[in-house]
Amino acid sequence: MTPGKLYKMGLLLLTAGLLASGCAMETKQEAQLRLNGKTTQGGTGAATAAACPEAGKLTSVQFYVPSEKENSFSIIDVVSGKPVCKVPVSEAPSTVVFSSTMREAYVANMNSSTVSIVNTQTLQVEKEVPVGPMPHGMALSPDNKTLYVAAVADQFIYTIDTKERKEAGTIDLGTGAKTNYLALFGSRLYVSDHENNKVYAVNTKTKQVELTLNTGAVPRAVKLSEDGKTLYVPTAKGKTLEVYNTENGSLVSKIDVVDGATDVAITEDGSTAIVTGMEGSSVAFVDLKANKVVKTLTGLSGARHISFNRQQSKAYVTLSGTDEVAVIDTAAQAEIERIKVGAIPHGIQMKALPGIGGSC
Repeated sequence: MTPGKLYKMGLLLLTAGLLASGCAMETKQEAQLRLNGKTTQGGTGAATAAACPEAGKLTSVQFYVPSEKENSFSIIDVVSGKPVCKVPVSEAPSTVVFSSTMREAYVANMNSSTVSIVNTQTLQVEKEVPVGPMPHGMALSPDNKTLYVAAVADQFIYTIDTKERKEAGTIDLGTGAKTNYLALFGSRLYVSDHENNKVYAVNTKTKQVELTLNTGAVPRAVKLSEDGKTLYVPTAKGKTLEVYNTENGSLVSKIDVVDGATDVAITEDGSTAIVTGMEGSSVAFVDLKANKVVKTLTGLSGARHISFNRQQSKAYVTLSGTDEVAVIDTAAQAEIERIKVGAIPHGIQMKALPGIGGSC
């Protein structure tokens, strides 16, 4: 094969790889130019709100499920177990977080390099804020003033001033770092780096890395115990759930779980972890006292992210392979239902005001 043909083949393979991965590697400046006059201020969602007005009730207990392929998120009513609305956002939404009042939802749009700020009552996108390339994991400060956004394609955590609704600066993790998922406790932000097999503990006040954990291969979502003393890290290629002491960064335990370990939910009493495995299309129930898997559910195609209902009697898991959310009875440790949502569901997060929703 001639050098010219080899070069053309290389370009084709590179393009195909980027398309297959869904990685739109645009810069922040490119995103700002492309979005100028598009959805940067208001408008989006007005027709949706008119089509499903009941979905915007503040007291409703709901799950928001971003769908990458449809550029929207589905709203699932927890009481009925049915989808009640779809709200358009920008390109390839991945994750969502809520303000403590549940009046605002923040949606990370990977292929737009933006975060959509959604009014949960009107179901309108009120502002779209450009951040770094491929925003993914997010965490909101307890006072609701600062949103931290991980950008998968670079080394920065981007901060958004939620009052001014604009980018307010960055936290630099250093050359070669890749940010992915976030967990916040007090002034310490935990950041997974899936390419370098690390988790960084960052002081949000000084913007300095205080601690670096060397994890198993491809750490994904990171979760904290209620008291912030324990960090849980699923590792996709390591196929493990790793448990760390946050005070000194020591590894407490490493538990073999499922292939492609992606996300984890921990029961309030700290006795059980439920781990999703995207590549393994399975969910594992882990006894954290005995450090072993006690039950594995299979046939859950592309099991990705997980969220409990308020009473933790059910766990809801996004299935990127079937465009569904699987509902799991946590006591019986069995799947009981599936809910159809948008194409390629990614994250899932519950919207519920304190004291509202009873047993939901």
